[in-house]
Amino acid sequence: MRDAGHFYINLSYSNLSGTSFFGSNFKKVKINRYTQHDFGFYAEVGVVSRWLTLTLDGQLYRRNVLSGQGRTEGIGDLRLGFWTGAIVKPVRLSFGVLVGLPAGDRAPDGPKSDPFADQIAKSLPTGDGEWDVEFKASLGYSFGRHRYWPLEHYLTAEAGYWLRTRSIHDAFTYKLEIGTKFPWTFIDRFWFVIRLFGVESFASNAQAANSFSGLGDGVTYTSFAFEVIIRIYAGLSVSYGLDTAFRARSVISSLHHKVSISYDF
Repeated sequence: MRDAGHFYINLSYSNLSGTSFFGSNFKKVKINRYTQHDFGFYAEVGVVSRWLTLTLDGQLYRRNVLSGQGRTEGIGDLRLGFWTGAIVKPVRLSFGVLVGLPAGDRAPDGPKSDPFADQIAKSLPTGDGEWDVEFKASLGYSFGRHRYWPLEHYLTAEAGYWLRTRSIHDAFTYKLEIGTKFPWTFIDRFWFVIRLFGVESFASNAQAANSFSGLGDGVTYTSFAFEVIIRIYAGLSVSYGLDTAFRARSVISSLHHKVSISYDF
């Protein structure tokens, strides 16, 4: 939760590229190389200390390329969040409602003169094309920096129920994250973060889309991530992270790289 009048802004670029995807039965399927580029943002603003923080995030630009077959590009979907703090000590417990805004294109058009190219374009959406709502709970705790344990840590656990529309099945979302900082000069500017997160769609294998874009019905994954966050000056920070899904459905099989710059004030 942000105090009233305080902001956090994060701008990022991410990339993934792979030659196989997790099909609707969780098994890998070979395809031509698929590459995805995203320019994203995330912002928080405190409206009422403890009781109301607003968030907004999404893809300012998404480019999908299927080697030798076609590409699409455009703005992706957005999410507007409303958060309130239920408990602040000894742990932090917050509840949020996130509303999905269908800014992206769920079925991009290709050349009408070429039915195959049009079909390829529609397999490379930039958004889900639906309004949706996620109800989320977030639990946070920080500890460490004692005489016999000088390291500093934070732990975050989140769970959510994602209410979908447009014939897309609802899903359960989750995240477990721990960050560690060392207390020594210079290295104390670094946070080292590991994260386990995912989405579990309630669609059956038969109902799940046999696609690779990470958008559409049945998208499911469990991913592991590592990130390094470096404080440059005051509230200015940069970070690099990578993650990969080790159990998934309807997403590309690839390492996902992400770099970002953020400001906290």
